[in-house]
Amino acid sequence: MYTDSDVSRILETIHSVSPRVGTTRLITIDGPAGSGKTTLAADLSKLLNDAPIVHLDDLYEGWYQDLHSDLAVRIEDQILSPIRAGFPARYQRFDWVANRFVEWLDVPAHNFLILEGVGSGHALIRSASSVVVWIESDPVVGRQRVISRDGDSVAAHIVGWQERERVFFDAYGVKESADFRLVSD
Repeated sequence: MYTDSDVSRILETIHSVSPRVGTTRLITIDGPAGSGKTTLAADLSKLLNDAPIVHLDDLYEGWYQDLHSDLAVRIEDQILSPIRAGFPARYQRFDWVANRFVEWLDVPAHNFLILEGVGSGHALIRSASSVVVWIESDPVVGRQRVISRDGDSVAAHIVGWQERERVFFDAYGVKESADFRLVSD
């Protein structure tokens, strides 16, 4: 997994850069499914005085989400634009069982905001990000982690999802444009 030294370097950079979304420093963590994005986000949140985390799993419109534009536009409209304008941000959460968007969730105002998930490295979001982190693992290990975490019902979808995310990563140079590139076990 990533090391304490990796986290220290990321934190040092976060504190040294300017906010790009109003007075908020946006930290994005992108990488393949099961690579450790959520764990890293939780670790950074604690070290940033409980900075809010927006998990893109709550914003995907199911397994076939368009990672190329629809997701980035939803993030911009529901989260980044309001913060930039000095208003509270909120987003509509997708219910994977009901297969539809349901309640609205508030994003607490804070000097830092962590956006984690496949798609957070999109060029539209990257331009608003103060720090961009890429984390990856072996695809087979990532697939096993996702199935272990989310249950056998995702097994039928995860290979197709991994292909869509690979196409997205290649199209937008997500790994290559990150400020930090980490590898998890």
